[in-house]
Amino acid sequence: MSNVENILNQAKSWVGLKESDGSHKQIIDVYNSHKPVARGYTVKYTDNWCMTFVSALFIKTGLASLCPLECSCGEAINLAKTMGIWEENEDITPSAGDLIMYDWDKKDGWPEHVGIVESVTNNQITVIEGNKSNAVGHRVINVGNASIRGYIQPNYDGSISNNQPSKPISNEKAVNYKV
Repeated sequence: MSNVENILNQAKSWVGLKESDGSHKQIIDVYNSHKPVARGYTVKYTDNWCMTFVSALFIKTGLASLCPLECSCGEAINLAKTMGIWEENEDITPSAGDLIMYDWDKKDGWPEHVGIVESVTNNQITVIEGNKSNAVGHRVINVGNASIRGYIQPNYDGSISNNQPSKPISNEKAVNYKV
């Protein structure tokens, strides 16, 4: 089984986990178990957790070196840039396993949400997202949608592995965005 298949199988296994019954806590626990946590911040069960979900996928599948491990979408982009895996072009057709970064307000360039591309068919991207309506679920969005900021494209063949957590920032809330 390929690395992309492993990641997507893990994502599919978490579809339906949600805040309302606490089942999403296992995702947060996977993220927090990996040390050091990004910026020295331990994610709380009440925090927004879309990027935490994506990071936990890579941790759980043993592929942590392929993706920025972060709890903040914006910080994940910064790390992806240093890893050489950021593509700031909302018009490209992504591949399964790419991380899609959304900028819902389309004004400030700061991403508010992230998901992992499951498939692309007929110009439509099927995405699995954590913290989508407080659960792990699917979204279908058109290639080139104005809300797409860009893509983190993990190098699944493993040739890039320079993931480094960013510096701790005192008293910073890990994420501050609406889903």
